[in-house]
Amino acid sequence: MTLIRIIDAFTFYGLDIIALSALTCILVQIAKVTFLKKFSKKIVTFMPAIIGTAVYAAYAGLINMSFEYLIQNYVDVLEHGFSIGALSTLVYVGYEQFIREKKTGSATQNVVETLIEGYIPDERLESTAQAICEALERDVTGSGAERIAAILNAERPQDVDEKDIKLLTRLIIETLAHINAVK
Repeated sequence: MTLIRIIDAFTFYGLDIIALSALTCILVQIAKVTFLKKFSKKIVTFMPAIIGTAVYAAYAGLINMSFEYLIQNYVDVLEHGFSIGALSTLVYVGYEQFIREKKTGSATQNVVETLIEGYIPDERLESTAQAICEALERDVTGSGAERIAAILNAERPQDVDEKDIKLLTRLIIETLAHINAVK
């Protein structure tokens, strides 16, 4: 491919694709935080392409003021929608790899986060793990299991029952005991 063809390809899609891609990134993030957080991450992988196609279809319908345009030019709409989804995915991967700072908790906190993941909502995962670690560090009476259970009970969703909390508490205590024994 020559340089002229590459430049022509970029100018063909224009700035509207970049703006629609930014909108798609925002919509995918909102979807991930709201109604997609219960779904598998595999489904979320395809959301930029699906949402990008829907966004471009809405954009093309508004620009041409015709639903008929979408039906007659469905290949063009799908192509541009996929381009928006691909650019959105590229932006997201770039953000995750180069811009977003990784969590820097202690090794113990990272282990606790891994153990309680799925039992505690994602938005409270880090703070709950930190509270558990702090409770265990301050425990001088040997009542760490009760403190962990109390923290988990305060943060658990309704679909997690008391039996799960007791088992999870034991798992945390045993895992951290083995980690400390190895050190």
